[in-house]
Amino acid sequence: MAGRGMSGTGTHDQTIARLGDLLASRTGQTLTEARRWRIETSLRPLLRARGLPSLDALLVALDADPDGRLTRQAIDAMLNHESSFFRDHAVFEAIEHQVLPRIRDQAREKVLRIWSAGCSTGQEAYSLAMMIRRMGDMWDGWRINILGTDVSEISIATARRGCYAQMDMQRGLPVNDLLRWFRPLGEDWQIAEEIRAMVSFQADNLLDTSRVSGLFDLILCRNLLFYFPEDKRRLAQDQLARHARPGTFLVLGAGEMLAGGNNAFTNCRELSCIYVAERPIAANGVISRLAG
Repeated sequence: MAGRGMSGTGTHDQTIARLGDLLASRTGQTLTEARRWRIETSLRPLLRARGLPSLDALLVALDADPDGRLTRQAIDAMLNHESSFFRDHAVFEAIEHQVLPRIRDQAREKVLRIWSAGCSTGQEAYSLAMMIRRMGDMWDGWRINILGTDVSEISIATARRGCYAQMDMQRGLPVNDLLRWFRPLGEDWQIAEEIRAMVSFQADNLLDTSRVSGLFDLILCRNLLFYFPEDKRRLAQDQLARHARPGTFLVLGAGEMLAGGNNAFTNCRELSCIYVAERPIAANGVISRLAG
């Protein structure tokens, strides 16, 4: 439920502020001025579906939300779900030709674990799986595990289905990958089971990754950290570092930077947007330096 203080009427700015507070309390993300003007547009389909005349009416309904479903739908509508296959080709080129070969050469066992944090509707995670299959016998005999997480349960449900509209196919997906890994399903496209089997998805908040288990060789957290205020960004970075070992690579979005202070990751100067873990977060949450 939305909690006390959400209901009632007020000015438009106050209404937007209350919705922003709801988003922040559930996800840690804050609404910048650039995103605030999109709130009404983003929520309009939900208003129509629920027969609500205004955002003020939505606030009243949120306060009386019996099972939390409307609250989840409202939060999902306010989130940015921008995603596409092989988004930012230069980054995927670096991962394929620089990062993954280094991980393979340094590995002590034939296991590759990748985490797509803030995966939205799954295109990034599936792109990684297709890339690895495309690399051929380089990964023969390896156990490949790709995890996609997102705070949006609705997005995770879409990712698990692995079924995408024609418009999604036209945004960044090479024709060869379309023909090899997808089959038509009505007006949509279903990704091959061979690719789906490499990827698992779960709803999770980046500010509390207690449900994410183990360490990863490669973590992608692109175009997400800049939605957090400084204190939440540091917390998110600590959560990412908890699942890294020395040598784990972290990929951020273009223009994103880690918050200052004691970071477990340092910039790979020759690779744009890519960092490597040198000082992992210990189990007690204290950053520890590598011995020697």
